[in-house]
Amino acid sequence: MRRGGHPRQGSWPSIRGSLGRWLTIGSDAGDDEDTRLRKFLLLVAALTITPLAVVWGAIYWIVGLPAAAAIPWLYVVISLVTLTAFRMTRDYDWFAIGQFIPYITLPFVLMWTLGGFVPGSVVAIWASVAPLIALLLGHRRAALLLGCAYAFLIVASGLLPASPAPGPPEWLQVVFFPLNLTMAPVVAWLLVRLFAGGREGALTTVRRTVRRYFSPDLAELLLRDPHRAELGGEVAAVTILFADLGSYSTYAEKRSPAEVVAMLNEYFGIALPAIHEFGGTPVQLAGDAVMAVFGAPKLEPHHASRACRAALAILERTEPLATGPRAGPRFHIGVNSGPALVGNIGSDEYRNFTAIGDTTNLAARLQGIAEPGAVVIGPATAADLDDRFKLSSLGPVHVKGRVEPTEAFVLLGA
Repeated sequence: MRRGGHPRQGSWPSIRGSLGRWLTIGSDAGDDEDTRLRKFLLLVAALTITPLAVVWGAIYWIVGLPAAAAIPWLYVVISLVTLTAFRMTRDYDWFAIGQFIPYITLPFVLMWTLGGFVPGSVVAIWASVAPLIALLLGHRRAALLLGCAYAFLIVASGLLPASPAPGPPEWLQVVFFPLNLTMAPVVAWLLVRLFAGGREGALTTVRRTVRRYFSPDLAELLLRDPHRAELGGEVAAVTILFADLGSYSTYAEKRSPAEVVAMLNEYFGIALPAIHEFGGTPVQLAGDAVMAVFGAPKLEPHHASRACRAALAILERTEPLATGPRAGPRFHIGVNSGPALVGNIGSDEYRNFTAIGDTTNLAARLQGIAEPGAVVIGPATAADLDDRFKLSSLGPVHVKGRVEPTEAFVLLGA
């Protein structure tokens, strides 16, 4: 202690660091979020009850009940052995077994040793924590077995004859009755709160991760209805936007991969927010190109005009990158409207949300004929636009993969 009775500054951080090391024993870099949470909660339960068992045994020893004192101390020994083994082997299953069996049995053995329900101050109520912990950890079958075992041992305790051994002093029974009836539910409540907080934290992490890989609308749809992640989809009227960086290969040829990635992040850091702003859903980032769907998964009645406004915003907002000191490439964009199958394509292991059909194919071909810094749209898109949009007809044009020519238009502004 320093002068004035203040503790040393390093004492609390040291204790906190030691506790943190104990709570991470048995952790593995390959653990998923759920496994990590299970290990953490079981460790918290063990490290919470073990010190209480030390105190419990000490009290029984002081009042002259060495046989009763040995039972909480036996739990301490078992707990320390399983914790040490868990630290060495990281075998969660054996660690759980080594904790649940003492949880459910030793409180009853202690109560029987003390003479039954009343002399033992209903200490067996601590065994009720075991099924609850198992249920919180997702071990439903184990929770059911432990619950049945708890009910059986309660009935057996009522049928067993009273122990002839002397029980604890009456004052200790009076003190331990409210203590047991209060502390066991409190510990259970704390574990539930801790688990709920950990689970919510894990779900928050998952939601944050999902939203980084999907558009806001698609992320909310998948989180709200997981069945939407299944393979397949449905036909919807949509507008498809393809944006590709012209002369990208020439630009990348003379620069390091790190420079190219930094350039792409700059362009996509502008293009993707523009797509989101006008209600689009980016579904593919293929190298220097982005594909977006307007009108799905969130229904939008004016998806054609939204896609065109997004295309113009992309060109306008990336113009400084193309004309600045580094003179980067320019996007050339194709937009087309029509029916498409919107949903998931891929396999059971990997899938991608996209739009499939002739509408998508034509949008990609129109992007191919657009000049850098220009937007070319298809006839269905042009028909859906009002007179606020300025168009210039390219006339019938031949695009790859189509026998008949297609009417195309350059989008000049809005």
